[in-house]
Amino acid sequence: MRLVDQLLNASPQERLQIYTSLSAEDRAALGAVLDAEVNNPWSRFEGDPVAFIEEGLGESLWSKQREIARSLLTHKRVAVPASHAPGKSHLSARLVAWWVTVHAPGTAMAVTIAPTHRQVRNILWHHIRKCAVQAHLPGEVLTTTWKIHGDVVSYGFSPSPYDEAAAQGIHSPNLLIVVDEAGGIGEVVGQALEALMTGGNTRLLLLGNPPTDKEDSWFERCCNSPLFHVIPIGAYDTPNFTGEKVGQCRTCPPTIEPHLVSKHLVDQQWVQDVVAEFGDDSPFVEARVHARFPRAVANKVIPFAWCEKAVENEEPLEGVRLRLGVDVAADGGDEFVIAKADGYRVSIEHRSSGHANQNAVDVASVVATHIEAACAEHAKRGVADAVVVNLDTIGLGWGVVSVLQKWADERRWAAKIVPVNVSERPNDPDKFRNQRAEMWWNGRMLLQPDPQGRQQVRLDVDRAAMAQLSGPTFKSDSAGRIQIESKMEMKRRGVTSPDRAEAVLLALYEPSKTRDIPTVAPLSFGQSNQWSVF
Repeated sequence: MRLVDQLLNASPQERLQIYTSLSAEDRAALGAVLDAEVNNPWSRFEGDPVAFIEEGLGESLWSKQREIARSLLTHKRVAVPASHAPGKSHLSARLVAWWVTVHAPGTAMAVTIAPTHRQVRNILWHHIRKCAVQAHLPGEVLTTTWKIHGDVVSYGFSPSPYDEAAAQGIHSPNLLIVVDEAGGIGEVVGQALEALMTGGNTRLLLLGNPPTDKEDSWFERCCNSPLFHVIPIGAYDTPNFTGEKVGQCRTCPPTIEPHLVSKHLVDQQWVQDVVAEFGDDSPFVEARVHARFPRAVANKVIPFAWCEKAVENEEPLEGVRLRLGVDVAADGGDEFVIAKADGYRVSIEHRSSGHANQNAVDVASVVATHIEAACAEHAKRGVADAVVVNLDTIGLGWGVVSVLQKWADERRWAAKIVPVNVSERPNDPDKFRNQRAEMWWNGRMLLQPDPQGRQQVRLDVDRAAMAQLSGPTFKSDSAGRIQIESKMEMKRRGVTSPDRAEAVLLALYEPSKTRDIPTVAPLSFGQSNQWSVF
């Protein structure tokens, strides 16, 4: 109930008692708050966030969204483990707008938190800015700050993972804390947020996909805590699977034809695609389809979350040399893939499957085209080093290597053709079962975030390549050496052959001829405290 309604519903004697108990300064402040509430058209929605969104903003919600919104009226802590695209960021933005507009300026604050500034700026605050403009809400909304009458009523930030003071100094009589992508928030920041929950009208809302790269995360523990009211949203709970009727989308640009809100939610085709790519028992499907916290993620060679992070990597990536990795389709099956490492940026340059891959000369011709382009780029950059081409020699690969080596001699390419038989002896036979294990572990080391969350590599690849990189598991053999799950074992559990992944890893791999030289060698350029295969 609004403060003005509480006072109006009180008896004259009760109101007099309240007024006389206040100092002159407090009475002036109370008067300002009452004036603000009386003159605020949005204040009538203070006890009904669903009405604020559906009646006030004129937008449509579906049943789980309404349940989440209403839960903030009765629960101090709400956690929402969610599948891919259930509309959680859209809803979160509306709840922030509800909180800061129904309360009088100066009496309420909504703080949003996400693991990275990019997520704060481009995801939740993109929705907040758009909502405020379209609904003509009061105040001014900047990149990650909302001001009304000069008061900051909401802001977003990304705390350092180990900053205990990140959440200190956040106080308000009415405080809403929204944690977006909560699966990426660590224990230190999570405990700091809990310290803010002592206020009377304080609410904590956690939303996000369960993490695919760790067990027993802070988000998972919150979802298992009796302190939290938990509302999971799996893909099969959403309207495109349940058949629930939803209204028309009113937030899209006028250039887009009118359509239902369900168009923005996870659909059946996406679920079918990711189950086919990752396998139904994969941590990715567990988290992004079923909204469950995965188990058995500890033995993934490269967790999917690392791949996602590498796709979004905006760190300066030094390096001017080009390397190619070529995975030749065995016996014409699977995919023939060429990956390029341009410094620390890795991309898929070619992929094909079928009859075109059955002839070694035809495959070699495609590779030659990319070698010539890379050599020309080296010449343009003034790089004297040869373009290194790491090529998988198993199956058809031997013939392709022979043709390319002959052409390299004839055409005098500034390129070095390196045959890689991943089943052979590794550079470090005491640690790895074979070169394939060494190659995959090399990729793991390069993609693993450091304690500050930074990575050396940027992946410019599609979801299928990311799925393949996160597909295999590892274990130790009887001699204690690292062994990577075989392609045959992966296929038996419904995971596709990692041809794109292995082309990427070949582009990053340095198959050394000398056992004393590590697979991952210090940089020959850039900062000396980094490591790379170049």
